Order: sequence, then C-alpha cells, then structure tokens
Amino acid sequence: MRRLGSASALAAVAVALLWGAASADAVIYWASFQDHAIGRANNDGSGLEEDFIATGNGPFAVAASSSHVYWANETGDSIGRANLDGSGVDNNFIPVDTPSGVAVTGSFIYWSSIGNNSIGRANLDGSSPNQSLVPGVATSCGVATDSGHVYWASDDGTPSRIGRASLSGSSPSYSFVTIPGVSFPCGVAVNTANIFWADTGIFGGGTDIGRANTSTGMGADASIIGDAATPCGVAVNGSKLYWANTGTNTIGRANTDSTGVDQSFLATGGDQTCGVAVTSLAPSGDFTVGKAKLNRKRGTAKLPVKVPGSGSLTLEGKGVRALRLRGGAAGEAKAVNGAGTVNLKLTPKGAASKRLAKRGKAKVKLTITYTPTGGSPVPQSKLVKLSKR
Repeated sequence: MRRLGSASALAAVAVALLWGAASADAVIYWASFQDHAIGRANNDGSGLEEDFIATGNGPFAVAASSSHVYWANETGDSIGRANLDGSGVDNNFIPVDTPSGVAVTGSFIYWSSIGNNSIGRANLDGSSPNQSLVPGVATSCGVATDSGHVYWASDDGTPSRIGRASLSGSSPSYSFVTIPGVSFPCGVAVNTANIFWADTGIFGGGTDIGRANTSTGMGADASIIGDAATPCGVAVNGSKLYWANTGTNTIGRANTDSTGVDQSFLATGGDQTCGVAVTSLAPSGDFTVGKAKLNRKRGTAKLPVKVPGSGSLTLEGKGVRALRLRGGAAGEAKAVNGAGTVNLKLTPKGAASKRLAKRGKAKVKLTITYTPTGGSPVPQSKLVKLSKR
C-alpha cells in the first residue's frame, strides 16, 4: 500500500463524478479502500449508497464511461468493472500488478501500475491488454487522458513530475511538468487549459492542489488551492474542480480558477479517500458512420457504424430493405452490447434494385439511428452509392 497513513494500510477512495445538466440528476461514485466497495450518491448529496458495488481488495481509483464503472483494485492486482446500475460486477476484468489509477476514453481503458512501473492500456471490453504501453514510469499514482494524450503523476523524487505520452504510448515525456518544491502527487486531471494534481504529502498530511499549462507543461503552481485534508486524486469537469479529502472523507470542490473553494462539498461516508476521474452522466450519442463496403457482384453493401457503448441501431431508407435480425422480424433494432464497430447490411429493393439491374448503379439515402442505453435516439443521414457489375 502507498503512504497515506501507515505503511501496512493506506486507505483510499477514488471518486468519479457523473455531471448532468441538473444537479439532482448527477451521480457521484467513489471507492472505499477499507470497505472494499464502490459507493454512490446524487450530486446534491441525496440517495447515498455506501456499498453500491462490492469490489476486490483495495479499490484505489475509479472511472466511468457511458455504460460502465471501472476501478483499480490496488492490493487485489486487477481492474474491476460493472454496469452503471451496479450489476455485472467483474473484479478481475483485467489483471494488473498493483494498479494505482484508471481512466477511460471512447476506445480504451488506461491504468498506472506501481508493480510494472508502467502505463497500461486495453480495449473497452478488456481485450488486448498491453501492460507496458509506456514503460519506465516509476512510482506512478494516477492517470488521466484528453483527446490526444495520456498523463500520469510520478512522485519518486524531488521535484516530482507529471508525465505524458500520446494515446498510443509513443513520444513519452517523463517530466512534462516539473512540480516546484517538495510534492507527492497522487491523482491527475486535465482539461484544454490546465493539468491539475493533488499533493497527498509524505505519509499523508498534504494540503495542496497544483496546476500547470496543458499545452506546454509550464507555469507550474504547486498550490492553487490549500487547506485540503490529505487530498488524493483530483477531477475536472467543465468549470468545476473536485478532489477527495482523505483526512475528512469528503469531496472538495472549487472553480477551476481556484475560487469558490468548498472543502466539504460532499460527505462520502467512506473510510479514507483517494483518486478521481470524471465523465458525463448522460450516455454519449456520438457515433460514426464509415464508408460503405460494396459487394459489386450482388449489388449489396456493408455499412460500418462505430458506437461508443451499448444501445441499439436502426436502419431506414427508401430503396433498401429494413434491418432484419437473425430470427427476428424486419425493421427491428439491432442490439449493441458495447463500444465497437457494427456492420449493417444494405440490400436494395424496389426502384433502387431495378436501377441496379438496368444501370449497374443506384443511390440510396439512409437514416441510421443510434440509441445509447439510458439515452435518447440520435439519427444520422448517409448517402450510399450501390454498384452491381
């Protein structure tokens, strides 16, 4: 275990804040190291569930996507996962040697590993784990991502550092941010303007939240916010900054410009706190329709559709047959079990089929609708040119 408290028992809580348009609809998830549980509450403090998910040993960090909650079982040597409603718990989703942080994008899960001295990565379904995507990362504590990079905190010396690499793990900069003075960062978060970190202090006792420029890594300020209670983990969402206070078992909050500080924004009811990650409460409806793959012999096509999570897909359009599921009726929605690419079959009918037979070409205008689990339908239009030769 790491240094918060005794050498034999570091208690940690990792927090993921799911922020919606209205505070009553937002949900906060946290991990209680001593209780071996993920807790949750509404963002107004109501609906507290301290034992929402039973985890493996030593949950240390947590992250959430539009469909799942992930956590790092530090002393259990694994990344765990469950559905957002708490079902489908898998505490051994990805084996990792002493994970100290976890983050999630639309395509990958990232983690920091004390045991491997590295940053690792896997697909969202846990496949193709790379335990050393970025090797040589000593005493890491926390990981975060943005649209182009993965970031981590390293506290193996004075000064301590924030490192970063591309999302593929290339071009690592192990000292992208040099933190002035004596600091023991545990937890990192990033937005387009700034990188933030929490200083836990050696064996606890830290009081500061730090900040540096995201683009350059310069302008490091080790204490934009003081008076925290052994903060371990930091999260940013929009104009708000959040951190977990290990000493008081509370979530602190402030504006990203360090004004409006509230060290006791939420009492978690957990037992010691550490690690922060942020995602949106509303399931993402962003999806991508790719280029149709034509079968010129049959005049059909496959249309690749990349979705960010579980839900359903429908396909409509004049001149093509309605989507038909195996064993089901035409026009039914196609279930999607998670993030990935789904190939929808396009089969011409009516006038489009006749044009293909006569001219060898036909245009069809399609509407593809993706409905994320728990979200609203999102349609996209697509013009496809079928060919038969």
